[in-house]
Amino acid sequence: MQQDLLDIAHLADVDHHGLYVDFGTPARMKYTIGHWRTGWGSDGADGDETFTHATDASRVYFSMRQAGPVTMRVRMRPIGSRRLQVFVNNRSLPEGIQLAEGAEFRDYDIAIPADMIRAGENALLLRFGGTTRVGDENVSVAVSSIRFIPGTPTEGERFLAPDLAALVAQIDVGGTERRAIAVRAPTTVTYHLEVPQGGRLVLGVGGEGTVAGARARIVVQPEGGEAAEVYSAAVGNRWDDQNVDLTRFAGQVVRLELIAEGTGEGGRVAWSVPGIMVAPPQVAELRPVRNVVVLLIDTLRASKLRPFNPQSRVRTPVLERIAQEGTVFEAAQSQENWTKPSVASVLTGLTPSTHGAKTDAARVPDSAELVSEVFDGAGFATGSFLANGYVSDRFGFRQGWDHYVNYIRDNRSTEAEDVFREAGDFIEQHKDERFFVYIQTIDPHVPYDPPAEFLSMYDSRTDYAGQVRPRMTGELLERAKRNPPEVTFDASDRRRLEALHDGEISYHDRELGRFLERLQQLGVGEDTLLVITSDHGEEFNEHNSWGHGHSLYQELINVPLIFWRPGVVPAQRVAHTVSTMQISPTVLELAQVQGLRNAEGRALTPELRGEIPAGPQVAFSDFLDDRRAIRAGRWKLILRGHNPTMFDLQSDPGEQRELDMNRHPIAARYLRVLIGQYLGAIDRGNWLSADQRARTQLGTESIEIDPVLCAQLRELGYGCTEGTAPPSAVGQTD
Repeated sequence: MQQDLLDIAHLADVDHHGLYVDFGTPARMKYTIGHWRTGWGSDGADGDETFTHATDASRVYFSMRQAGPVTMRVRMRPIGSRRLQVFVNNRSLPEGIQLAEGAEFRDYDIAIPADMIRAGENALLLRFGGTTRVGDENVSVAVSSIRFIPGTPTEGERFLAPDLAALVAQIDVGGTERRAIAVRAPTTVTYHLEVPQGGRLVLGVGGEGTVAGARARIVVQPEGGEAAEVYSAAVGNRWDDQNVDLTRFAGQVVRLELIAEGTGEGGRVAWSVPGIMVAPPQVAELRPVRNVVVLLIDTLRASKLRPFNPQSRVRTPVLERIAQEGTVFEAAQSQENWTKPSVASVLTGLTPSTHGAKTDAARVPDSAELVSEVFDGAGFATGSFLANGYVSDRFGFRQGWDHYVNYIRDNRSTEAEDVFREAGDFIEQHKDERFFVYIQTIDPHVPYDPPAEFLSMYDSRTDYAGQVRPRMTGELLERAKRNPPEVTFDASDRRRLEALHDGEISYHDRELGRFLERLQQLGVGEDTLLVITSDHGEEFNEHNSWGHGHSLYQELINVPLIFWRPGVVPAQRVAHTVSTMQISPTVLELAQVQGLRNAEGRALTPELRGEIPAGPQVAFSDFLDDRRAIRAGRWKLILRGHNPTMFDLQSDPGEQRELDMNRHPIAARYLRVLIGQYLGAIDRGNWLSADQRARTQLGTESIEIDPVLCAQLRELGYGCTEGTAPPSAVGQTD
């Protein structure tokens, strides 16, 4: 099954006499952006009543199908405050609410006028008058539930709270018991999901108890398209099994509604074992690999390479041949927008929030397991060849290597020809053993100084007299990023800057070709898997800045990812979104080596075999504690604080046009649901699950940056402060 809908019932919106938000459970995460900066504290329970602690300013994001008046019924009890002021879409209700005294939960009906509610997403702010310290939290109230009722509540409505705990149950219909979503009519259970190629909806429909007059319907609506009813029938006391073809919606994000209409006379309408199925594909057999080389080309965005952007001018014949013969992941996202946290995620399979190496002075903790340690423990010869000062022993990257060299720290040449030569020497010494080699070249990174023949490929001017000079670009870009900028570039300067950068990419490609030729000469080429990726990209004023380490736009986090070994890895292109955090789990599995102890990234072996992996195909990226992003195929959402920005990467790959989320309500809700669940998850390796009892806990560690290290990092264009650096990104300007 590609997606078991029972397993993600907590991600569904439930409307029973109004949209119901169940606090104190995983079902609330999709309305509060998880634990991300919306003023909500811990979840708890008082008997059967679940609740979430609210601070003095707590936010909820909810969607309404139509504009109009709403009655908001909030069930809560006061703890540190009895005064509430409600804001909807940045407008305040004219009068505040006084909460009753006592320690009991009570319902409060709050009328929101029609002119404050819009069709699509609405932003609710609950502002309380004070807090009381509870444990390590400042708490105003405990909120058990919020119900958004269109208009006014119906007199005598037969409301039974559709709490998450009761939503999925074992249901007996006609003597056959099944696990099912069970609701009292009228209720609509709404999922937002992407339909895979060949997808089919399978489920059974039946009634428990007296359901006379109840009717079940299934409606599917794609983003930007018309709703289609794909099932409608009276509910009976026998399971009505269905297999609904969703082919017409393949590749699209849809709203899938399971609708129970009527009254049902007290019985429950049940949707048994609902799920999205795909036919088993013909899969490629993956032979185990003997050796692994991971090449990370620092500061190389995917759009610079023709396999990812056919319009690119950059000439990389070696990489293009590799892409034709290997598996190309077209939509790979890095975990961060600068080197240290991004590479730490590549080598540990952990998110930046887990490994903690997110700031200038932070280091990968010793308790984190690097992929090198696993290969070393399995008897592989392990070698690292590192041309970036942030990927060094000082920052926790020394673990598990038989041979370790950092060219920046050792004040040695970082040119690709020198790095590849030494990596080749190591492989020659260990060619009769199994080996794992990690190479991080840095040529496309500032200070941009390609050989003249490669610069002339993109800028042959001999009369250029502007301010851009090789070896000086790091300082220039750093000054250009400041607010206000200390340096500005005209069109001639930008032409020279990009030519220097592009020339470095082409130079590196030549040296990569020579390295691969040497592997063939050594007799290990046919036995070695090569993985090519990057830690981040580089901006050339696409979003009013330069360099990297300052945003989560695609020019910084969409990176190349190619797996290559003819005869082992098939030649194919994978369109859906993946993360560079998945590289280490994948190469370990391909080498048949036991995996990383706490990896949060899933191995990409299903994709390499040609399978459609289970669950949503998305990737998340961080920028310190300031921003978070999700990419799901063509759709992308960036959160800066609690402010969202949405893009359609299919029609706007350069992210120049911010979307009105309410004009794309289905895709927007899909992104909101998933990023809320992710940011509310404790176990990021199992982030989609409602069961979040376990987590990977690593100690945070930092170092004091000495003058020598600081000077070496400045040579690469990084801003650096001696001593223990504050929690800000290298080169951050916003």
